Amino acid sequence: MMNNETRIQKLIANYGNHSRRQVERFIKDGKVTKNGNLVKLGDKASIEDVITINGEKVKFITKHDYYIVNKPKGYISKRVDAQQKEVISLIPNLKKRNLFTIGRLDVLTTGLIVVTNDGYLSNKMNSPASKVKKTYLVFVKGKLLPKMQKQIKIGIELDDGYVTKPTRGFKIIKESDSQSTYKISIDEGKKNQIRRMIESAGSKVINLKRISVGDLNIEGVKLGEYKKMNKQEIYDRLEIKMEK
Repeated sequence: MMNNETRIQKLIANYGNHSRRQVERFIKDGKVTKNGNLVKLGDKASIEDVITINGEKVKFITKHDYYIVNKPKGYISKRVDAQQKEVISLIPNLKKRNLFTIGRLDVLTTGLIVVTNDGYLSNKMNSPASKVKKTYLVFVKGKLLPKMQKQIKIGIELDDGYVTKPTRGFKIIKESDSQSTYKISIDEGKKNQIRRMIESAGSKVINLKRISVGDLNIEGVKLGEYKKMNKQEIYDRLEIKMEK
């Protein structure tokens, strides 16, 4: 646990229940105080300080939990709508511990997603600099022509003009005129990126399953179930350095 002073937005993001971006927005909007005084970006603080957001005291999390979940279709990653089924609801009796998913899988995508309350790990994994590899089984209508496959491998322009980075892996699992399966690895995290890559190549995704993140995989974890992990193991498999 961090005892020394550090930038307040980093402190709250790592040990509170907000992303770094959210915290920075709160600070800019004048909604964050330290010991009764408004703060600005870059101000230092420690866990001993009384910090509030919108008048509510930040409760720092000192015990972190780590899970991998095999997400089924129909579940959302973000905790925004009580009317929809949330990924964290698959882990019973733990909602009060401020769990959240790292990254997102859209409602139709299945497979591995990390659930934790470790803000430091989340910030590190979501940083473009981390380059954590994510591998998917992609079930495609028809098959991708060789030129389509090449374009996906080297980088393809998406519908918003963004050109993807080269893939970290591309393998043909099965091809037929009706449906084909490919294993694709990327280290980016643009919204619906795999689906958009396939669509930009002129085809359509029928089903999408994430099978691994870094060296984490869902082997032995049934659809809709979860596995508890320890801190050392999850950091090692994601190749993320622990906070000093």
